Amino acid sequence: MDSIKFYLNDYEIEGESLTEVVVTINGEPLLELIRQREQSFAAKEGQVSIAGDYAYLSLIDFKKLFLDALLPNGRLAASGERSVVLLGCPCGIWDCWHLALKAKFEADTIRFSDFTNPRRKDWRYGLEFKFDRVSFVSEILKIASFINSKN
Repeated sequence: MDSIKFYLNDYEIEGESLTEVVVTINGEPLLELIRQREQSFAAKEGQVSIAGDYAYLSLIDFKKLFLDALLPNGRLAASGERSVVLLGCPCGIWDCWHLALKAKFEADTIRFSDFTNPRRKDWRYGLEFKFDRVSFVSEILKIASFINSKN
């Protein structure tokens, strides 16, 4: 069984304070896992620098693209599959370069698969992670409660 953690990271850009949601899987930053997978694809295109060129989502984008997509109407699905986004473009406009995936709800687990960069549909990540449902829900509730306390 894989493990996932979500961390809040505060940072500043041009005098503006922002918060991003850092994701680790099995103790490894998601950005690094994706960079490793994309290196060979990017090298074949002669664009090594684009491998893993993502940013963690801001708190606002994380709520919209991950939490709200995962939890329509604020409720965790009993079963089914949802498309979600976990990484966006470092320019701050998440959808110009992002990483999407499928989150599938099963009886006792949540499965992440079908990682996709819509701008590079031929890149095949071959990644699949399976998380304990109770642990996963505990992790996302920490972030959701923080977001709710801000509103």
